[in-house]
Amino acid sequence: MEQQQKHQIGGYEFHVAGTLEKDGRYRGMILISKRGDTQQVYAKPVLIETLSSFKSVHAALIEASAYAQELIYNGAIKALLPAEAPAGGKQAPQPPDLIGN
Repeated sequence: MEQQQKHQIGGYEFHVAGTLEKDGRYRGMILISKRGDTQQVYAKPVLIETLSSFKSVHAALIEASAYAQELIYNGAIKALLPAEAPAGGKQAPQPPDLIGN
């Protein structure tokens, strides 16, 4: 990852990052570490990638940040995150990293 920025919106904690792809373009990524609705903390952050890639890492970071805000404010983020941990303190098995659509 080239650069990272940490954010908190509506109780959700996440980093946005830009990564260099093989074609020389940058893709934005959102790494969710805490749910805002249940306050569940993920041991391994959940990855959501942006659909677009850009010539600059700065543009990829802006896209990732805007995408995260859109997902959080319209509630769509809940469908992309793993379910809550079951009672008894054990963490539910997490699916592989998710890619945003």
